Amino acid sequence: MSSPSTTAGAKTWTKTTDRPLRSARKSLGIWLFARFVGVPVPWAATRQTDAEALLAFEHQRLLDLAAAGEAVPTVLAFDGHALVTSDIGTTLDYLLFQREPNQRLPLMTAAAADLAAFHARGHWHGGAQARNITWDGARFARLDFEERLVPGLPLAMVQRYDVLQLMLSLARLIEPLGPSAVHAVLSAYAAVDEAQGDALKRFIRRLLPRLARVARIAAWSSRLDGSRELMRLRTVMQGMAAFVETR
Repeated sequence: MSSPSTTAGAKTWTKTTDRPLRSARKSLGIWLFARFVGVPVPWAATRQTDAEALLAFEHQRLLDLAAAGEAVPTVLAFDGHALVTSDIGTTLDYLLFQREPNQRLPLMTAAAADLAAFHARGHWHGGAQARNITWDGARFARLDFEERLVPGLPLAMVQRYDVLQLMLSLARLIEPLGPSAVHAVLSAYAAVDEAQGDALKRFIRRLLPRLARVARIAAWSSRLDGSRELMRLRTVMQGMAAFVETR
């Protein structure tokens, strides 16, 4: 968690080694979910025990991405115990919540296309949820780079995981729009780079039977069967199924 401050009119964010690290229980949940969707994240990459190493890793990633010309927070100070960065705007999830449901899809598809371009330039995020992406009206930017997934995992696999993170983080916003909106978001990603799009389809094709099993098991419970979470999952699955069949 970062804390904001304002200096001479400029908003900054400070992340320190004093902040609480991910609990073992939450780490296990993330690890199990990643394995379930076919991304064998190493336990060491999920479990957070060394706050200084974690902050140093994020610091270096920010420097590397900035040097490559990517839109990320500017590092203003780092002493091994505190990382101070610039503010890069309003998050995508907040902006989408401010819009009427029928006005959300263009921004969602633009974010997916931007992620595809980011991947095509050889990068990965590791935390590509809508809360870690910002939009200033002209360009998207990314924040929160503390997940140590590469080199523990192949770059291509982590990039597929990025897309899944983005898609699932949009589920509650996209569910009212129906499966066609899911298809549109995934297609916007695939349209940027044909090879990336084909790889994404293969990933989702392997994932769908696993998600279908979860949906079938949940349907045994009358409480879960009518839950908002299961409705969102079914919407995402239907959109994914249509996407993988698109030629």
